[in-house]
Amino acid sequence: MEFKARPGQKEVLEYRGGQLAVPAVPGAGKTTVLAHLAADLITEELNSGQKILIVTYMNSAVANFRKMIGNCLAAKGLPRSRGYSVKTLHSLALEIIKQKPEARLINQDFELIETGRRFRWIKQLCSKWAAENSDLLLGYFNLEKNSYHFNKYSKKWKEDDFPAYVASMISYFKLKLLEADELREMIKYSNLRKRNILTPAADIYAEYQFKLAQSGLLDFDDLVQHSLKLLKEDSDFAQRISEQYSYVFEDEAQDSNQAQEEMLYLLAGESKNLLRVGDSNQAITGSFTLSDPEIFRNYCRSDEVELQTMSVSSRSSQDIIDLANFLVDWSQSEFEARDLDALEEKYIEPAAEDDPVSNPQPKGYRIGIRCFKNWQEEKKFLARQALRKAEENTDKTTAVLMPIGRQLEEIGAAINKLGGEYQLAGSTAANVFLTEIEVILKFLTSPNSANNLKLLLNELFLEADQEAKDLLEELLAEKGLAEIIFPTAGLNRDSFKLEFRKKEAFNQIFKALTKVQGWLEASQQIPADELVLFLAERIELSGKKLALAQNLSLEFGRLLKENPTWRLDQLTAELPEIRDRLKQFAETLTEMEGFETAPDKVSLSTMHKAKGMEWDTVFIGGLSSDQFQHSDDDYFMGEKFYLSEEIKNPKAAARAELEYLLNDKKEKNADKKARQQLIAERIRLLYVAITRAKENLFLSTHKKRGSWDKSPAYVFNDLKDFIKEKEREASVKNDS
Repeated sequence: MEFKARPGQKEVLEYRGGQLAVPAVPGAGKTTVLAHLAADLITEELNSGQKILIVTYMNSAVANFRKMIGNCLAAKGLPRSRGYSVKTLHSLALEIIKQKPEARLINQDFELIETGRRFRWIKQLCSKWAAENSDLLLGYFNLEKNSYHFNKYSKKWKEDDFPAYVASMISYFKLKLLEADELREMIKYSNLRKRNILTPAADIYAEYQFKLAQSGLLDFDDLVQHSLKLLKEDSDFAQRISEQYSYVFEDEAQDSNQAQEEMLYLLAGESKNLLRVGDSNQAITGSFTLSDPEIFRNYCRSDEVELQTMSVSSRSSQDIIDLANFLVDWSQSEFEARDLDALEEKYIEPAAEDDPVSNPQPKGYRIGIRCFKNWQEEKKFLARQALRKAEENTDKTTAVLMPIGRQLEEIGAAINKLGGEYQLAGSTAANVFLTEIEVILKFLTSPNSANNLKLLLNELFLEADQEAKDLLEELLAEKGLAEIIFPTAGLNRDSFKLEFRKKEAFNQIFKALTKVQGWLEASQQIPADELVLFLAERIELSGKKLALAQNLSLEFGRLLKENPTWRLDQLTAELPEIRDRLKQFAETLTEMEGFETAPDKVSLSTMHKAKGMEWDTVFIGGLSSDQFQHSDDDYFMGEKFYLSEEIKNPKAAARAELEYLLNDKKEKNADKKARQQLIAERIRLLYVAITRAKENLFLSTHKKRGSWDKSPAYVFNDLKDFIKEKEREASVKNDS
C-alpha cells in the first residue's frame, strides 16, 4: 500500500536540519515516517560519503529500520544500504571505542563480559565484602537479632537484595562517568554519616573494576562510559566522528539517559542536526534501567528545539482511544496537587475517514472490566476467555498482558490444562536452546554412564514412546551398557534375543544405537569445535538452533586456541560460562527476528515486553494496588521493610547521597521521591497496555492473593466507572 502522510507526519517529512522533537502517540507510525524521511534526505540532501545515523535501543528495531529504509530507497531506484547507519547505543559506543582503544588504556582485543557472569562476579564480591564488614552490613537492619524473621531476611539481604542493589549502583556510577578510586576518595573525605549506604557500593565497584581489568573485559556500561569520555576528552576525535554523520535521529527518546543524550549532542556536531522521536507517556523502564523521561520532556521544552507532534493513530478503535485519553485526563487531575508527572496532556486522535489505513470499527462496545474475589478465579477466567477468543477468531490475534512474569506462567499452565496453546512474547523460549547438543556432549564425555545413554536416546530418538523406553530398560538390564555400546563382536542385531528383536520398538532403538556409535567414533577423531558442527548436521538442526550450535563451535574454538591440550570433557566443563554467551546470542536472534503473533495461539506477555506490539484482543490482568500504587499505604517494589527507615529503598538513598557529594544537594525524602516516580511509571505502564489493543479490551483485578489482602488499584475503580458509563450510553444508543 502506498504511504500517505497524515497530519503531523507531513510536517516531520519536511525536516531538513536543526533540532527537532517529535512526541508521537502509540501507533502514530514513527518508524515508517523516519524511514521515509531518511530516504528523502539521502536522495535530496546528502553528499557522497555522508550518512544519517539512527540510534535505537533494540536489535529488533535496528533490523526493522534497515528493512524499511531499504524498501524506501529501492522504490527510488537507489541501493538499499546507501547513506545511513542504524545502531543500538551500545553497538555505536563499541564502534567508537575500537577506533581509539589505547586512549582509554584498553587492550585492542578486549571482550565484553556476559550479563550472567557479571552478576555472579558482583555476588561473589558482595559476599566477600559482607564477610569482612558483617557488623556494618547488619547495621543497616531494622530487625532485632532475636526477631522471628531475622535469619530469613539477613540471608535475603546478603545473598539477593544487596548484590542486586550494588549491581544497579555500579551501572549508575558509570552513567555519571565516575571512576572507582575517585568515588571512594570523595566518600572518604565527605561528611556522610558513618553508616551511609553508598560506601559498600563504592568499595565493591572498585573491586569489580579491578577484576574486569585483570581479565581484559568490559561490561556494557563501560562501552557508553568509555566512548563518551573519548568524545569529551578529544575534541578533534569527536569532530572526526561527528563529520561522518550529517543527521542524527534518535528513536524511543523517552528511554534516554544523561550519558546517551550527551553522546548524541557530540555526534550531531556543530550543525546540531538532531531529531529525537519518543513518547514520554510510554516511558516505562526507569524503575529497572537508568532512563529518565524528563530528559526528552526538557528537550521538547527547549527554546532551541522545534516541536512537531504526531497525534494521529489508526491502531485502535475509537472506544479504546477514548479510554486511553480518559486515563490521560484522569492522571492530569488526580496528580495535579501532588506535582507528579505521570501522563502528559497529549491525546490520541483517530485517522481521517479518507485515510488508507482506518481505525477498527467493531460492532458494539467492546471493552469490559471486572474484579474477581481472588487470583485463582481471575487466572482461570483469563485463561479460559483468551483461549476461547483465539479459537473462535483464527484470523485475529489475542494476548494476555500481566504486570509480572510469574502470573503469566500460571496462566500459561491453565491454558495448557484446557488443551490450548500459548506463546510468550519477547521470549527466546526453551525450544531454541541447545538441549540436544548438550545432551550428546554429556554422553560423549561420560559414555560409561547408563543414565547418560538413556537421557540421550529419550531426548533425541524415543521422545514420548513409552514402549521404546521400557524396551531400552530391558536391554540394559539384560546385556549391560558395555555390551550395548561397546560389543566385542561389533553392534549386530543377532546379538540380541529374538524376543527383543520381535518388538516393534527394537528397530528404532537399534538405529539410534548405530548413530550413537558413529558419534563416539567421531569424538575420538575430530576436534571439539568441528564435532559440534558435525553433530548439528547429523541431527539436522536449523534456524536458531543451528545458529546457536555454530556459536558454540566458535566458543570451543576460542577455548582450544587458548588451551590446545584440552579434552572434550574439559571444554564441556566450561558450558555454564558459555551458556551465558549463548543465551545473550539467542536473545539477540529473537530481537532481530521480532515477535510474530500466531493467530491460533494466545500470546502471553508482561506489560513491559508488550511495548511496540499490538493485538486485536487484549486482556489486561492483575491491576491490584501492590502493582499499581497510588498512596504511601500501598506496597512499593524496591523497598525493604527490614532495613532502617532512612535506607529502606537503598537505591534511592544511595543516589541521594551521591547527589549530595556531587552537587551539595540534600534530598530529605529520597524514598518518597522514588515512590512518586514509581507511581507515575506504573500509570504509564497501564497506558501502554491499554494502547496495545485494536478492537477488544478487557481489564481485571482481584481482591486477595494468597494470605495477603490486596485491593484493586486505585485507578481501577475510576476506569470501571468510565467503562460502565460508556456501556450504558452504547446500550441506549442501540435501543434507540
